[in-house]
Amino acid sequence: MRPVGSTGANHRSVKQANRALILKTIHAAGSIARVDIARQTKLNPATVSHIVDEFIAAGIARETGFRSTSRAGRRPVSLEVNPTARYAIGVDVAHGAVTAGLVDLAGRVRHRIVRPTGGTWRGDLALPIAREVVEQLLADLAPAQRAAVVGVGVGAPSPVSIRAGRYLAPQSFDSWQDLEAVTELEDHLDLPIYTDNNANTSALAERWFGAGHGVGTGLILNGDIYRGNHDLAGEAGHLSVNLDGPRCRCGNSGCLEMYASVPRVLAMVREASTDVGASAGPSSIEEAINALRRGDPVVTRVFAEVARHLAAGIVTIIYTLDPELILIGRELATAGDALLAPVRAEVRRRIFPALRDAVRIELAALPEAPVVGAATLALREFFRAPLDQPTSSRHGDGTDARSSA
Repeated sequence: MRPVGSTGANHRSVKQANRALILKTIHAAGSIARVDIARQTKLNPATVSHIVDEFIAAGIARETGFRSTSRAGRRPVSLEVNPTARYAIGVDVAHGAVTAGLVDLAGRVRHRIVRPTGGTWRGDLALPIAREVVEQLLADLAPAQRAAVVGVGVGAPSPVSIRAGRYLAPQSFDSWQDLEAVTELEDHLDLPIYTDNNANTSALAERWFGAGHGVGTGLILNGDIYRGNHDLAGEAGHLSVNLDGPRCRCGNSGCLEMYASVPRVLAMVREASTDVGASAGPSSIEEAINALRRGDPVVTRVFAEVARHLAAGIVTIIYTLDPELILIGRELATAGDALLAPVRAEVRRRIFPALRDAVRIELAALPEAPVVGAATLALREFFRAPLDQPTSSRHGDGTDARSSA
């Protein structure tokens, strides 16, 4: 016997799934006609038309005024997602600053607040700053914008247990261990909260709105983040590229992060400058990259070493995962071809000939990927249930924060 109410529940589930599929199809296409939505989703045209009408009535989708050019004869009017129908707040907790941005459905940052952290990387200090920045950002919004915010996503520089809802920082990251960003924020904000590692959030941003990341790596498989058995997949920064290399704070030696993270690159430049009796060298990655572009011999030599080790890590990823695309992001990506060209050349030298033209290595397309990606944690949940209002705080995979421990 079928349980009472199961038919209604099943109908609601199917309708919600159809809504999500149609909205994602419109979003992915940018502009698309109803008849093309039906063809791509294989849904009944009447079902498509009904749900599209719901979206238009709710202001989530709108007719563009342009007609589709996909067929001869009378051309149907195209639809697009209304980018300002909903927003999410993305928070990037980085080494030197906390950045919060109001992100629309097109992945554009509409408003941004940056709060320096005084160089601290302590999680117990950074998360309260994140809460204050979000509160300030919300206070700056017009009432209509505030009402359209669907949630807050937080990307932090530490592995995150999606199942348990806490950071999986190594022992040397003692100020991040057992911290719960959801708990820190949900006690002060009447919004759903989502959290993940900022490497994963950057990769998610590129998947949704861009073409990734630097030493921390987000793996996108079948359109979503691959987390592994213990939520630690993608920690490429801790691949050993030199078994006799310097000790990393994770406890390993010769980690890729010891050769390609911004603090280490600057330290290497300072050490190399001292060795040749030069000045202390650049004090920021921007200054270092400008010196690289000018052809400064010391900085050029350091970046050649960075490229060599970065390529070694990429080769390991290629042989392990056989990916289609590898993106280099965040601060090092601003070096452009000065870094990308030697990395590509070194990778090509190290891998099988059959793979040399099969794997693309590019620079990340989104300069604000960490903030956009954090917001995407919340936007993704909206796209899963576009006409439902979320009511509880959640982690990066959509599990309820209050019941996932």
